[in-house]
Amino acid sequence: MKWIRETLLVLALIGCSDLPGPAPREAAGPNPPPLVLQSGGLYCTEPGAQLSSGALYKVCVDPAKWNRDIVVFIPGYHDPADAPSLPDDFSETPVSLLFSTLGYGFASTSFRGTGLIDRATWVGGDLLELVETAKTLLANSAGRTARFVYQTGGSQGGLGTVMAVEQYPNTFSGGLAGCGPIGDYRRQLDYVADFRVVFDHYFADVIPGWPVWKQVLGAGNPGYVDPGSWDTAERDAGAALDDPGNADRISQVLRVTHAPIDPGDRATIKGTTLGILWYSFRGTNDAIAKSGGMPFDNRDRRYSGSTDDDALNAGVERFQATADAEKLASLQTAARLWRPLVTIHDTGDPIVPVWHESLYRSRLNLLGRLLHTPITVQRYGHCNFTDAELLAAFAVLVLEVSGQNLLVATSALPKAQARASFLALARQHGASPTLIP
Repeated sequence: MKWIRETLLVLALIGCSDLPGPAPREAAGPNPPPLVLQSGGLYCTEPGAQLSSGALYKVCVDPAKWNRDIVVFIPGYHDPADAPSLPDDFSETPVSLLFSTLGYGFASTSFRGTGLIDRATWVGGDLLELVETAKTLLANSAGRTARFVYQTGGSQGGLGTVMAVEQYPNTFSGGLAGCGPIGDYRRQLDYVADFRVVFDHYFADVIPGWPVWKQVLGAGNPGYVDPGSWDTAERDAGAALDDPGNADRISQVLRVTHAPIDPGDRATIKGTTLGILWYSFRGTNDAIAKSGGMPFDNRDRRYSGSTDDDALNAGVERFQATADAEKLASLQTAARLWRPLVTIHDTGDPIVPVWHESLYRSRLNLLGRLLHTPITVQRYGHCNFTDAELLAAFAVLVLEVSGQNLLVATSALPKAQARASFLALARQHGASPTLIP
């Protein structure tokens, strides 16, 4: 019954006062540089503002509209070879504008590095420092103290969001996690690696110079893929996928790996394939370095779904895991909730499959399942959400955290169809948001 759920939620949130506080961290300074007026009436940090670790950060607010709540947004997976940069791409509208126009303070950080998330220094360091810095800046600008802090992020940022809400319930009031590998990170690594070895099995002989993924044991080199070879590999793999003569090969790859496509759009075959292969090329060395060895093991894996499974299993490359189990465990969510968590996922996500949602939920205890609200969107794509869907999910989170319904100006959703979608999705999950002129 609804009243039972609401009563248990209240008891859970009251009990959070006895939980340990966040880990000690360095501050960005007692008086961070003040926010400055931007176009449109927002006050934001100057470009290039940095936390004590050197991580970039951004804080914005309209002091006249601020409702005393903060939305924190963190980045997804970035190419390990790239420099850290501030994220702003979770929906059709930049998230900094989407939330600040609703009256929320907005805060974001690049983290101090790129590649696989570092729970201790990124979540436990940069993210916590960002929240304290944002509280100081918003109080200085608006003359009021912050109330609720909503943690948000997509893809790997969704993973970081869940980690933050689980680990620091006295800092974060709740979280909205989109399209994240929250159910089982090891299975996520296996999903990408399985796709790569099956693709190599079917395509290595038709792509000239294709760099087959191999493992070199010993000598401190458990496996290597030259990340600089991706541009050439993308071109050659794309050409092979465009060749009608290879249609049966890619069909078998997709059947064996269960990687999603949109049956009504043949272009998604190429999109899915190149998308997953990119993570193999650009992320393999990163995963090996941060887990202390090869994280993938398929020595006992039996692949099925092809026209000749015996030939596939006899010919596919086999790998032995050498990674540090403790380091791999640091990439896993705890599946222990003390604060409300809303998750949103596309059913046809080819990069982080939707099965992460059910896996995460299966690991939660009764209290965790009461605090968790999963939302699925029937669509192909990775983090492929509309403004209406994102705001509907956020409306559910606001209701769970504050007991209040979200007020959204019609200008944020200018089309009647978007407004209808927003209201329908939010109400489906228990919220009753209000559209105002």
